[in-house]
Amino acid sequence: MTRMVAPVEKGVFWWRRGLNVHSLSKRRKMLRRSETGMQPVRGIPFARFVGDLERKRILLLSTSGIVPRLQEFEEPEKGYYLLDQDIQLDELYLPKRHFQEKNVDEDLNCLFPIDRLRELASEGIIQAPAEKHVSVYGFHLVIRHIRRVVAPLIAEEVEAVEADGVIVLSGCVFCHRIAAIVQKTIEDRGIPTVAVSQYPRLTYFYGVSRILYPVGFRPGHAVGLPNRPEMQRRVLLDALNLLVNATEPLTLVQKHYEGYPEAKSRWSIRGKRS
Repeated sequence: MTRMVAPVEKGVFWWRRGLNVHSLSKRRKMLRRSETGMQPVRGIPFARFVGDLERKRILLLSTSGIVPRLQEFEEPEKGYYLLDQDIQLDELYLPKRHFQEKNVDEDLNCLFPIDRLRELASEGIIQAPAEKHVSVYGFHLVIRHIRRVVAPLIAEEVEAVEADGVIVLSGCVFCHRIAAIVQKTIEDRGIPTVAVSQYPRLTYFYGVSRILYPVGFRPGHAVGLPNRPEMQRRVLLDALNLLVNATEPLTLVQKHYEGYPEAKSRWSIRGKRS
């Protein structure tokens, strides 16, 4: 079952956010439009996807705290790591976790699906993974610092590697807050983004461009269960499809995935359990 929330219309938009988030859909108004990125204003940035996906470089951005294996663990000075295009999963690990799932170490693709992204490139669905990917390690940072310092730095890194699109992945609730702030900052630079969210109400509240909600997926299973490459692939393909086809901010797609245990929707747009 797939549910699309948002009308379809082409363009790059900024939408005014109402003071009452529950009346957002009624109060948002288009401020202006252009064919490129826009100057920062208070609102919801949206960058349209232009061109063919098979000619695009896609960047993964994770806020779940995945870090490279170093001789001695050190927190990143800037609040995030840049990961090379050809990095292997056995070069990464999760030093701390703020969710209950303990089996993610068996296959970090469920949080950071770099192997699935390479497979899509080999099949010609995308051109290639971006030259760098981003992993945020910011549990200790305050939201204000993330918004004012870390998110703009990450947006500059994404611009520098000339990524054509960004898939944003998260772990715990706080990870989702960080992800939404960074996603909006990147989108403000004219780079289309899509969030895969286990907390769609929270992500929607922050006013991002595109949200894919895999129904019932628990925190830690961003794109599905560990060692289930077909499930991870389907989620990644759906995220890319949303990246390409969404044409208005706050586009939310809610989708069920066969094989995920107890996949029941816990959230709705208005925060009511369904």
